[in-house]
Amino acid sequence: MGKLVQDLSGKVYVVTGANSGIGFEASRNFAARGARVVLICRSKEKGDAALAKIEQETGNDQGRLYIADFSSLEEVSALADRLLEDFLKIDVLCNNAGSANGRRTETREGFETTFVTNHLSGFLLTKKLMPALERASTSGLARVVFTSSYGHENSPLDFDDLGLNNGYKTLTAYGRSKLMNLLTARELQRRVGNHNIVTSSFHPGAVRTPIWRKGGLFSGAIGVVIYPFMVSVEKGADTFIWLASSEDSASVNADGNYFYQRRKVRIAAHATDADAERLWDVSEELVRPFA
Repeated sequence: MGKLVQDLSGKVYVVTGANSGIGFEASRNFAARGARVVLICRSKEKGDAALAKIEQETGNDQGRLYIADFSSLEEVSALADRLLEDFLKIDVLCNNAGSANGRRTETREGFETTFVTNHLSGFLLTKKLMPALERASTSGLARVVFTSSYGHENSPLDFDDLGLNNGYKTLTAYGRSKLMNLLTARELQRRVGNHNIVTSSFHPGAVRTPIWRKGGLFSGAIGVVIYPFMVSVEKGADTFIWLASSEDSASVNADGNYFYQRRKVRIAAHATDADAERLWDVSEELVRPFA
């Protein structure tokens, strides 16, 4: 893959899940090209370390760190308010934060943890940051990128049980959340219409990241078995970085589509426009108390 070298000076990039894995790799790349990178992390200790490393390696000291736990819509809503106060415009929002959970748990707000962490929080953050994205779009292209996964193919939605009260499995919960990311990107593009905002989602590949250690014994065992075949973080982040910053026609005109290795690829038959619209409407109702 060719390296992206265009200057990003003057642009504001917000990256969730930015202290490790492809989130960190993308943040470092954006900073190296002059962007002001806003790292969103759950742990202040890890976030501080990531920001310091980026500054040391890139010489870019414009970065900012914000702390929010994406299992809490209340915290994410407060995060969005702070970002809107601190940044008049946001050029690129990278919805990358996510987790895999070995057993079914609920947050203090009453949501299944994977559902809220991987989908609802990013949905809420995106909706609340739209004014800043729209302001950026008046003078250039604004972008919203969602980290999805090939796992979306194995996990159709059940709108009667989005919280997986019945038959919870780690990979099912994770796959459904990644389907939600893909569908949200498509529906957001439909709703922004002709605005100068482009959305996309992508599959990074099976990347050597810590998420495999967080999904319980089963996904951990899978991680051990396929580890030799996993791609590096650098390769996993390539399409992410490309969608978020490239001037290539395919990324500039991503139009809500789903990508792998810089190519638009097939999506599951159950990833329908009807489900995308329905998921958006349901998600709006669920996040309304926090909006």
